[in-house]
Amino acid sequence: MKVVRYAGLCLMVIFLSVALFIFLAPRFGWRIDAVLSGSMEPKLSVGSLVVTRPVTAQEILPGDIITFRSPVSGKITSHRVATLVQTAPYSFRTEGDANEDMDPFIVPVTNVIGKVTFHISYLGYVIQFVKTRWGMLLTLFVPGLIIIAMEIRNIWRELSIVETEKKYRIVR
Repeated sequence: MKVVRYAGLCLMVIFLSVALFIFLAPRFGWRIDAVLSGSMEPKLSVGSLVVTRPVTAQEILPGDIITFRSPVSGKITSHRVATLVQTAPYSFRTEGDANEDMDPFIVPVTNVIGKVTFHISYLGYVIQFVKTRWGMLLTLFVPGLIIIAMEIRNIWRELSIVETEKKYRIVR
């Protein structure tokens, strides 16, 4: 029983830590997103969690996966840098790994959000849910309520032990 309790507590701590990271990372320029299309498969599968960190343009090399705001649609996209464009300083040609052709636009450095640092398959679905109002409520308040309920139960047990000791005049 103790093993189950400690395992549950560890899972709650991990869950709350991840939630805290999700909410605090953007304050430091990091970005956490879910992959919503298959353009980067098999490297980034649909539903993967992608963590992007801010970088300077000089740190980006061909072969790196960058996250940028598409100059055409304005959507946030993560694609691989195919080439550096020499005509405009620090512009990039990108391509999805699953796409046959390069993207039909050049990504200026002003649209680059950062470089993909790591990814975790299927966790993006959870992140997308946590970013919603209900997801945030469940992520923060439910574990807190569970901890509060566990503590109330512990207090209740201690009080019943004290009452039993008073009743039978047991001295500790």
